[in-house]
Amino acid sequence: MTDDCFNAEYYLTQIVSHLDIAPVERFIEQTRRSRISKPGMFGVFYYRSANAKTLGALSQFLPVPNEGLAREFAAGATPVDICARTMRAMMDVGARHFYISNLPLHTAASTLSEILDRVGISWQQAAGGRQ
Repeated sequence: MTDDCFNAEYYLTQIVSHLDIAPVERFIEQTRRSRISKPGMFGVFYYRSANAKTLGALSQFLPVPNEGLAREFAAGATPVDICARTMRAMMDVGARHFYISNLPLHTAASTLSEILDRVGISWQQAAGGRQ
């Protein structure tokens, strides 16, 4: 991304989690030190449960914090809580743009609204000030 020939309007990251924030924090700090001005879009996964079989299958495709998710779900966290915790933690270390994978198809808008409420941001803020 620091190469003079790099040509993009933004970059995407793989799925990130508040349960393993240190690598994200280091990455964001490195982009600042390197003066990378392109915005990053950080991937957040909407985990619906801590079902070991499901998470095991998912682990074949992306990093899954199985043990942390199991603890959070066992403590009573909802999928909305967990997704919002990840977004808030990423925002706290400097991430500003996100894509959320695995929202329920038929309730995506209302689920996203619940997540944004828990994060403490409005739809307008989430859209970058646009309505």
